[in-house]
Amino acid sequence: MKKIFYLSLFLLTAFFISHNVDAQTPGGVAGSVLWLKANTDASPNIWFDKSPSGNDFLQPSAGNQPSLISNVFNFNAAMLFDGSNTFMEQGLPADFPENDNDRTIIVVANATSFNGYRWIFAYGTPGGSSTCQAGNFNGDLLNAFYGVDITTSAYWNAASNANGALASFTLSSSVGTQFDRGAQTNQVSFGPLFATSVNGVIGALLPSTNGEVWGGSIAEVLMFNTALSPADRNKVESYLALKYGFTLGTAGTPLSYTASDGVTVYWTGSATYQNDVFGIGTDNGTGLAQTQSNSTNSGNGNGTGQAGKGNLVLSTAAALPDNQFLLIGNDAAALTEQTIAAGQAPVIAEGSQRVVRNWKAQNTGAVGSVSLSFDMTGLTYTGGTTANNYRLMIDSDGDADYFTTGTQTFIAPSSVTGNLVNFTGVTLATGAGFTIITQASVALLPAVWQGFSASVQKNKATLSWKTSNEVNVDRYVAEYSLNGVNFLPVGSVTAKNGAGINVYSLTQDNLPAGIRYYRIKRADKDGQFQFSDVKSVRAGGLTTVILKSNPVTKGRLELNIDVPQSQEAIIRVVNMAGKILVQQNTGLTTGTNAVNTNIAHIAAGTYFLQVQLGTEIINKKFVRL
Repeated sequence: MKKIFYLSLFLLTAFFISHNVDAQTPGGVAGSVLWLKANTDASPNIWFDKSPSGNDFLQPSAGNQPSLISNVFNFNAAMLFDGSNTFMEQGLPADFPENDNDRTIIVVANATSFNGYRWIFAYGTPGGSSTCQAGNFNGDLLNAFYGVDITTSAYWNAASNANGALASFTLSSSVGTQFDRGAQTNQVSFGPLFATSVNGVIGALLPSTNGEVWGGSIAEVLMFNTALSPADRNKVESYLALKYGFTLGTAGTPLSYTASDGVTVYWTGSATYQNDVFGIGTDNGTGLAQTQSNSTNSGNGNGTGQAGKGNLVLSTAAALPDNQFLLIGNDAAALTEQTIAAGQAPVIAEGSQRVVRNWKAQNTGAVGSVSLSFDMTGLTYTGGTTANNYRLMIDSDGDADYFTTGTQTFIAPSSVTGNLVNFTGVTLATGAGFTIITQASVALLPAVWQGFSASVQKNKATLSWKTSNEVNVDRYVAEYSLNGVNFLPVGSVTAKNGAGINVYSLTQDNLPAGIRYYRIKRADKDGQFQFSDVKSVRAGGLTTVILKSNPVTKGRLELNIDVPQSQEAIIRVVNMAGKILVQQNTGLTTGTNAVNTNIAHIAAGTYFLQVQLGTEIINKKFVRL
């Protein structure tokens, strides 16, 4: 019995710790009595409170449950309420501030219904007027408490609320202050407020009140039992702004973004670049790990761009280390083209077409290589959809005199997919400015890539690439990486600068076991450079497939398959139309395996042999006589 009791106590303690005593606090600020975030511990029937108070909200009734939807705000989830019946309830919330006690309430939400009274969050006496509520006050107000209008901001208006709102409210000594994305919008003195800490509701005023149900998405709800100081509120709003793609303040009233430690400022408010601010970053103190991002002003929850907005999506393959951030803002200039005139950029770029807009980066903690995509939906550029016409032009000296001083870097797209111009291997230093070249000048095209491949035989990698129309290219440097991010040189070859097709190759011997990534860096005589695509190979103990004879004159394929460990193989023979004619499963042991596959019934012709090992597929072409 004691063992059962101790086990039950252990499980209850583990549950309490995992759901109610989270190591993080919102923005690193203590004192929250409610912290609901849809991307963590949320479902239609229970929304776990991440604050120490443990105010979990429940909805066991399927007819009243909201829906949990992914990718609503900047690749983050939200709860969707139907505006008619859906809500969640906490019958007796703990530690909620009552009556006229100080409080701070912060919400991230998006309205789809605008008429009438619709509430994100409310609590008070069921059926009575003693309530504290936050939401859409009759279609045009951001927040109201106990019937007192807090702001005349029309942010919930359908036309201006397409991307949602980050709204904050503080009550301090009976004075209520409203903030919209960090900026104060209104302030009013309160009369007596008799809200009691009972019957908390998310998505409605009270279940018994018809027609006051929230219509739209709710991503995060926060309440503190204190009126947060401006510094603490900024830390919380910085966390929410980075996570959900909101811009704090405006160019007229720029606001900085502060990490949970209260010291690290990872975006410094700018009168020029406080437009469409967004970014990636990790802040362990607040549980933030944003690996991809776009601004809610130009993009949507899943990163797709709004037409004509030139949406940028910034991404990295894995979460950054703690306290690393990379943010981007722009100068709000037009997304039209202009010709680069003499003196406006390096000589090599003169005559190119570029987007008029400039973007600025702020890099905190030495964030390395990232990927960046630019959405041309609704925009027309000279370069069309040809990847080689585009360049990312970066000025990294941080002097704000972009593209006319220092050394500029030009990065060619890895691809153009649909309307997206995709750049990989991009490094943006603090203060770096960049723009998009939409039609590169002839001088920016010193060589055209015609292909790059990497292959391996045992522990030797062979890199082969082709270019055409080389002009003023100095050399090609082969680089390798163990993680696909940080690259080191392997060797280099001198450029031929031939007008036709130029073929190059380079080898690296004695590779250790594991996956290696390779790319080719083209270094031009003017100091500019460009990278090829990245290719990967598996070295050391490599799987190899050898056809003993080709053409095949017998009624069977005779293979030798070398594998580094025992595994299952799927062997297929496929015709030139892609139809599978033979499929054979066989077990392989470590080392060399002799495998025979019957093809006696197959007519003479050319075929493909496929050997699949897990997710790896090795193809060989053969002729059957």
